[in-house]
Amino acid sequence: MQIGLCTISNRDASVDAVIREAGETGYDGVEVWGKDHVGNGDPETCRSVHETAREADVEIPVYSSYLRVGSSDFGETVERELEIARRLDADLIRVWAGSQEYGNHDEAHWEQAVADLERTSRLAADRGIGVTVEKHANTLTNDSEGARRLLEAVDRENCWLNWQPTFSMEPDALVETARNLAPLSNNVHVQAVPERGSRDRCPLEDAFFDLEELLGIFEDASFSGFVNVEFVADDRPYRRAIETDLEYLRRMS
Repeated sequence: MQIGLCTISNRDASVDAVIREAGETGYDGVEVWGKDHVGNGDPETCRSVHETAREADVEIPVYSSYLRVGSSDFGETVERELEIARRLDADLIRVWAGSQEYGNHDEAHWEQAVADLERTSRLAADRGIGVTVEKHANTLTNDSEGARRLLEAVDRENCWLNWQPTFSMEPDALVETARNLAPLSNNVHVQAVPERGSRDRCPLEDAFFDLEELLGIFEDASFSGFVNVEFVADDRPYRRAIETDLEYLRRMS
């Protein structure tokens, strides 16, 4: 299992500082966040980020963009966001699946999202980049059926899912969701809270769900992407928080 650190895990630090801490701590890669850490992704910024990652001996498996298929500004932003991913030499670009939840969506929005995601996947493939679609509330991938149907509708070999645990779900439901979607996923985000529905982040080992069981499901499904720590407990120093989560994940691998 390759383990990465999302640069959004520390909004108060520069992207270079987070990358260096990831390397010093022993992470395999960093998922570089979009507007928070690379701004408009100009060539000089991307070169600097890429060089910092090389010096820190970490990969950049994912550029975590805010490109949203089905949005009014999609056509204006898709080429720019893909170019940032290329400049960073990222393997994947993270995108968002519209702005309506599956089951409460209109058909026009669904069709536009599918068309935009097909276009994104095609343009990404031209650049040798994969696409990972965020599984998230208030989007068309809010539940397993929506995520599966969207990927099936797009039907591109470089377009898969970015899976993450949902804190409003019971542990058994999380297990079922992981079993359904692990075969369709190429990236994973992890973070934790101590109780279902809580907003207080805690170390991964103190999660209300069994993360080891969930990641075991991905391993059984031959998942080959990165497991990226997205957010960490904020009641301890940042360095200690990322070390604690990395140590816990390493014990599983």
